[in-house]
Amino acid sequence: MKLFTWISDHLLFCVLVVGTFSLLFPGPGSSLSWIVTPVLAIMVLNVSLTLKAEDLKQVKGHPLMILWSVFLQFIPMSLFALMLGKLFAPWTGIRTGQLLLGSLPADVSAPLMVYLAGGSTALATAMLVMSMALTPFVLPNVLAWFGGITFQVPVSYLVGELTGIIVIPVIIGILLNYRSAQVREKEQLWSGIASLCYIVLLFVVVSSNAKAIIALKTFALFIVLAEIALNLFGFTLAYLSRLIFKQKDTFLPLLFLVSSKEFGIASAAVETMKLNTVLVIPSAFYAVVQMISSPTMVKIIKRKFKGGLSNRR
Repeated sequence: MKLFTWISDHLLFCVLVVGTFSLLFPGPGSSLSWIVTPVLAIMVLNVSLTLKAEDLKQVKGHPLMILWSVFLQFIPMSLFALMLGKLFAPWTGIRTGQLLLGSLPADVSAPLMVYLAGGSTALATAMLVMSMALTPFVLPNVLAWFGGITFQVPVSYLVGELTGIIVIPVIIGILLNYRSAQVREKEQLWSGIASLCYIVLLFVVVSSNAKAIIALKTFALFIVLAEIALNLFGFTLAYLSRLIFKQKDTFLPLLFLVSSKEFGIASAAVETMKLNTVLVIPSAFYAVVQMISSPTMVKIIKRKFKGGLSNRR
């Protein structure tokens, strides 16, 4: 119990250590891509075990904010990614991959970051489910409108991820929390296990992409800077939304939902459609950036607001 609590409280430190190790010694984690799906499901389940029935009432009060979250994830982020893609004009694959990245929905790990920062996990989960459900309809149109790209969304992958990794674990977690007092009493344990899952995912993601990152040499730095710019733009959109709507309880869900991207969709699309693997490079780099920046933002919020901006209870 104490170990899991320590991991949850020191997630940023663990991320930096594991990320550095994975980049320098990618061998152990590069062959573990098969564990990503079950680890994601376990992470979502443990985050959902912290959801109480009263938390779900918050979702009913913010339907417009959920739609606003979806809008920010797809439209402004896509437009900014399109602008960044122009920096890669001589490299068509990278440019297209950059637009694809900007058009992706939020990452599955976003509700965990919202929980650790003290925000409404229920609202973050609702935003995530909505964006994932709309992705098959929104993604191909965004790519066609902004990039003139005909794109076939990997619907089977999305349905499987939405159902098996998000919806089912969320339902199970909420039911267990509702029926068992022991589950409700071990909230720190569940968040610790979810944080450990996040570290395992980082280990696999960085290890799997370490060779590609190193092989690009100085060009890799150029791509990293572009992904950092996109990530910061996502954080900025959430901050500006807070200034406009003045709803503090929706700020943290927006902060982590808008700034993160479900990078696995890009890989699934490339594999399904037999596309050039270069398209995945921006998404792979962004995965590393967001898996470091999100825990960093959690740390900043905890220090500035002494435990979190809003009260998830």
